[in-house]
Amino acid sequence: MPKSKSPSLALRLGWVSFLNDCSSEVLARVLPLYLTAFLGQTPAFVGVIEGAAESAAILLKGISGWLSDRAASRKGFVFFGYALSVAGRAFYLFSSLAWVLGASRIFDRVGKGLRGAPRDAMVADAAKAGRAGRDFGITRFLDTLGAMAGMALILGLGVGVGPFDESVFRICVLIALPIGLAALALIWFGIPKITREGNTAKRLSWHIPKEIRGFLAIAFLFALANSSDAFLVLKARETGFSLREILGVFLVFNALAAGLAIPAGKLSDKFGRIPFLMTGWIVYAIAYAVMGLADGKLMFSASLLGYGAFYGLTEGVEKALLADLLRSENRGTGYGAFQMATGIAALLASPMMGVLMTYAGSRVAFLITSGVAILAAFLLAVWTMSHRQQA
Repeated sequence: MPKSKSPSLALRLGWVSFLNDCSSEVLARVLPLYLTAFLGQTPAFVGVIEGAAESAAILLKGISGWLSDRAASRKGFVFFGYALSVAGRAFYLFSSLAWVLGASRIFDRVGKGLRGAPRDAMVADAAKAGRAGRDFGITRFLDTLGAMAGMALILGLGVGVGPFDESVFRICVLIALPIGLAALALIWFGIPKITREGNTAKRLSWHIPKEIRGFLAIAFLFALANSSDAFLVLKARETGFSLREILGVFLVFNALAAGLAIPAGKLSDKFGRIPFLMTGWIVYAIAYAVMGLADGKLMFSASLLGYGAFYGLTEGVEKALLADLLRSENRGTGYGAFQMATGIAALLASPMMGVLMTYAGSRVAFLITSGVAILAAFLLAVWTMSHRQQA
């Protein structure tokens, strides 16, 4: 009998992402509602928290990737990053003070900052030639499927049927924690400690790999338009959705994003990354414009489908593009630089979105965001033509 093949590293890390997102997605959706509807905070406060959460992780995003290029294995960075996130969610149980909950959210995102670049570099290192799109599509698919599973779980348990209060929020936390712990167990026992090869310099220097600098500048601009999904939750509530309806429409959103991830990744291996990335950014701009104009549930739900298509078309493809551009010895640094750039943009994007929604209204905020995304898509086309001429 032929020997059975063990699951690929991308598939194993994808299942880790499945469990982690199953744990985290519900809390990310209900926390802004808890802060605003129950604790009386404003969208501006939510924006500050989300921006601070990203900014707290910015330094780690760059440094952890750089250090993983110089470590014998990247696994330790991945494990401790997930462990910090689970610990951050546990702190939600110990206080109902808004600033403490905000600090817990920041702690959660610091964990993401620690693990993100090393994990993406692990997938890129293990991908066979010409298969990076497929592998990143697999991890993106399972990541998004986990988000769907988390929301389906609390919907099935009846969370949100009655008034949204502290007890409902704590139930969500108690559901999330054991699943997060299962993700840690899978990393510890199921992800091999792969020894890295190569002679990466150990000197204390850090710079952005020149082959991705142009793309990073454009990705930074687009990320200024990509504020936290917490504002989509607030817009949904403004449009008239209940908590359960919000979770339901986000479930459909995640289903579309998951369904497109693997096909988009595979097709990008064959036809190139840029067409999918540019299309996704334009779809994002249209979706946000429609959200801004939405005055009913149907219009908002349709725009959220477009937002889901954006994620499915771009997230795995974006990481595969970096895998194409970066050499193996600086992949951790490159992914770290990318995540640092988009993290700095998020530091600005979420507070700006919160202030715009608070003082100018959601329509103006979403339309401005749409315009920035269109500009980024145009610059991506210009960069692509310039890059091809230089090649």
